[in-house]
Parts: sequence; structure tokens; C-alpha cells
Amino acid sequence: MRVRSAAVALVALAAAACNRAPDLPRATLDRADSAAAATAIPDAASPDVTPDRSTPSTPADASTPAVASTPAHASTPADASASAALAPIPPDPLFTDLSIPGFPEAVVSVPNGATSPRPVIVVLHGSGDRPDWNCDAWRHITGARGFVLSLRGKYVPSESTKDDRRYTHLGGAYLRAHVDAALEALAARFAGYVEIDRPLLAGFSLGATEVAELAIGAPARFPRVALIEGGQSVWNAVTIHSFAAEERRVLFGCGSTWCLSPAKAAALRLERGGVPVRTVSARVGHTIDRPLQEAVMTELSWFLQDDSRWAVTP
Repeated sequence: MRVRSAAVALVALAAAACNRAPDLPRATLDRADSAAAATAIPDAASPDVTPDRSTPSTPADASTPAVASTPAHASTPADASASAALAPIPPDPLFTDLSIPGFPEAVVSVPNGATSPRPVIVVLHGSGDRPDWNCDAWRHITGARGFVLSLRGKYVPSESTKDDRRYTHLGGAYLRAHVDAALEALAARFAGYVEIDRPLLAGFSLGATEVAELAIGAPARFPRVALIEGGQSVWNAVTIHSFAAEERRVLFGCGSTWCLSPAKAAALRLERGGVPVRTVSARVGHTIDRPLQEAVMTELSWFLQDDSRWAVTP
């Protein structure tokens, strides 16, 4: 699936993705503005960190995870004085690559200027998609108040060109291990600056289905999920019952005409099952372009309700 570009004032990255569903229309793609590079952001352990590139290197083989699927632990300073002693994260770059042992590197949006631990939203792109566009979208939606950890799926040659490499996530146990390893790598790379406990989850298209299944499998760890252009069909009586609790939240976002009806139906099932839910839409087609991002932002305070970690300013 392909999408039109959305201009970005600071960094020319745009949000897009695609779904594996065979009945979805393919849109044309114009990404001339997505090749802007960022300079490297210093690592606590090493100053030589490569930022995200418009033509990223071939990812690691995704067939066998190199780490066990064990829950990540929060990386929080031991006391308030340690937090207060943190130097501000530099103003540039806005985005950087994150190496993850045994998995493809991720794209990270950095909360520039942060001097205290910041929360994380883990983002999954669609099928035959790229992580940088989705990372940009969620940086805009969240106002860069936390880290946006946009995972890269397995390289798909049939969906790629020489100058535009595309990826698709593998699900199940592999994806759980991928998320665990990515959060641990983020905590190590930005030691003291990141709080990885109870991250938000967001996904586009196929990625929406995958994050919904992650949340259903571990609702206490992933209590809030944003599902853009997908993820409606996984919500049935059994999955809703396993996920339901007062602090849980599900947010649906639709850009295409086919999405809204199943999203509203899923929202009704969730409400009846005791799960707080909201649905927003904007006519952008099968994308997460700026108008849909703005629609999601109208429900952001509800989505983040009672999570004070996201109350800080950038």
C-alpha cells in the first residue's frame, strides 16, 4: 500500500503504511520529501551513533531472535537528585537509529531538551512499510514529550526498490521478543532518560493488529493501544474480557471509508465489555497523514488520562 506525502516543518519524514488485507486499495506514493538526513545524537557510551537514513542498511536476519522474550524493566534514576542532575538531551537530531541485538534497527524520535525520565510509545508500521514515517507521525501526535520507538520489520524485497526499502513485521513470540529487546536497547542507549515501564502501543494497518494482540496478551504491561486503520477484528468477547479494566484505553483512528464501520462496531463491543474506547476519523485514505494525526490529538488527553508521565513539556 502506498500513500501521499505530508510536509513536515522540521524533518521531512511523513507517516504512511500499508495492510496485508487483499481488498484494500493501493495508493500512489510520493516521498521526495522523506530523504532528509539527521545528524547523530550522542550515546552515553559512544559518540558514534548513526542516525536514520532514507535508504537504511539491510536489517539483521529476523528468522531467530537472539534474546529471550522476557519483560523489559523500567530504567528510572534511583532518586530525585539523579533525575535533576541529567543534562538536557541535545536539540538535534530529532530522530536517530537504535541498534537492537538480533533484530533490525529501529527509528527513535527523541524528546529533545528532556532533563528527566520520559515514557515510551512503541509503534509498529504496516505491511511493506517503513518505520520512519510512522515515527514522525507519533512524534507530532505526542508533541515529542516522550520517546517514540518505531520498530522496523523484516526486509521485503518484493515491496522494495533500490531507493525505497520496505519492511513487514513478524508476529507472535518473535514480535514479543523484538519489543522486549528494543525497550532494553533504548533504556541502555538513553540511560537515565527513559522510563520503559507500561509503554503505550500504536500501530498502523497490519501493525495495528499486531499491537492489539500484544496488548491482549499482556494487558497489565500494555494498558493502552492506538489502532490506526486496522486492529478491529481482534476484539471479541474473549479478548475483551481478558483486556478489560478501568485504566485500559483503546483508541481507533480511521482515514479510509472501509475502516470506520468496523472500528465503530469494535468500539461498541469494547464499551459493552467495560473497556473505555474512542474513535476518530479524517478523510486521508489508508494513511496516517496529518489530518488524521490531528484528529487523534483531539483524544490524546483522554488516551493519556491518569498517566502523569506524559504531562511533562518537551
